[in-house]
Amino acid sequence: MKERINVVYRKADKQWSESDFDYHSHDKFEIYYFHGGDCKYLIGDRIYQLQPDDIIIMNGLTLHRANPEKTEPYERSIIEFSQEWIRPIVNSLQVPDLLIPFYKLSNSLLRNVDKNILIEIQELIKQISLQVSQQSKLETNMNSINSRMVNGKVSTLFVQLLFKIYELSQSKLSQVPLYESEKEFHVERVINWIDEYFTTDISLSNLADNLNISKYYMSRIFKEVTGFTIMQYLMSCRMNRAKYLLEMYPNKTVLDVAIESGFESPSHFSRFFRQQVKMTPTEYRKRNNCAMSVKSNEK
Repeated sequence: MKERINVVYRKADKQWSESDFDYHSHDKFEIYYFHGGDCKYLIGDRIYQLQPDDIIIMNGLTLHRANPEKTEPYERSIIEFSQEWIRPIVNSLQVPDLLIPFYKLSNSLLRNVDKNILIEIQELIKQISLQVSQQSKLETNMNSINSRMVNGKVSTLFVQLLFKIYELSQSKLSQVPLYESEKEFHVERVINWIDEYFTTDISLSNLADNLNISKYYMSRIFKEVTGFTIMQYLMSCRMNRAKYLLEMYPNKTVLDVAIESGFESPSHFSRFFRQQVKMTPTEYRKRNNCAMSVKSNEK
């Protein structure tokens, strides 16, 4: 169940470090519900200043992260779900269109949702969370009646939630500007440029020159808006690319992966990869290839 759907309901943090909200990506779709706090949310080149009861639907492959301020508790609910799990379910119900928002809108914010609908969505997320938690306790006997009943409840509740999301996405209730200040405008320019050229040799000086902006101002506002330095974001892009190449192209050498991801040398790549992932690129590839083999055999 954990590989099919992961649920966090009303998780509230009062203290955290920057590393707790790293840039990341995953191969699942995601529904994110913001309950409260002071938080900017970054998805690719988009920056959203969140308001309570904002809902974001995401294609998790895009680099994203929350950037909450420590002035007040940060509370959210999150559901990540795999396409492989949900697609047969919606197909069997003859409602495959329920996934259209995640394919076509990709990353979109829903705002100013009717309060009654919000109450229904919160209750659905809560019930899904409870059932997934119950399912994890029954995983030792996946074919038992109890396990199958709980799995059916999860599927049923989640389809109801998808109907709500689909209806909201069709009504286009959210028309939020991508940036709300000059600072955020320039930060998005930096992100766009890095996303396009991260595999090349990039320095703060040539980045600033290309964007015609002060290097020091650029560095300061990027950290202020995103919570990360420019170089941290750059390395996140390179790491994400390297992981993708390691998983999807098993015949590529580590040298090829390093070069195609923008690292200055294989030794720098291996050292940085091990520092971030706590294993070598080769070990990462073997682990993920084994996991993919197991999934294929299970199918």
